[in-house]
Amino acid sequence: MNFMLRAPLFCLALIFAALLASCDTTPATTEDSGGYSMRSRFPKEYRTIAVAVFGNDTFDRPINGELTEALIKEVQAVTPYHIASDARSDTLLRGTVRKRTMRELSKSRSTGLSEEMLYEVTVDWEWIDQRTGKVIVARNGFQGSALFVPSRPSSEPTDIGRIAVVQNLATDIVANLQGNW
Repeated sequence: MNFMLRAPLFCLALIFAALLASCDTTPATTEDSGGYSMRSRFPKEYRTIAVAVFGNDTFDRPINGELTEALIKEVQAVTPYHIASDARSDTLLRGTVRKRTMRELSKSRSTGLSEEMLYEVTVDWEWIDQRTGKVIVARNGFQGSALFVPSRPSSEPTDIGRIAVVQNLATDIVANLQGNW
């Protein structure tokens, strides 16, 4: 009878011990356990970032200023870094818009007009540690694109495509400031 009372208590103790062992008090990171983490993947040794006005090798004059502005907003929204002037920042993000193209994706059979267009932009950019002069991350030929519909009934102007591709590029560039996956 004594054994009959101890068996359920022993089983409960084993279950409790197994549950306790499965609980980990330290958050997992992709480096140490291959799991997911809610911790920031942005390098912690930097606190501030300056975003220089991007250069522009295209005839699309507003795109570099719009991209610079979108990058500043994205850095403020997503990263732990504060925007600072070039002279006061730990790091500098700079780049150049190299190419802008519009590619026709579909054409109306009845009118011959473009129904869907792809606005494509290629940039070269680098993120530099200003204390050491070392390049943290650099990408050449970094591309972004956005779809817009210039034909009726939408009749979207090319500005719609440019604004969308600028936001896509800003999101993708800032995502590349994170540590290696």
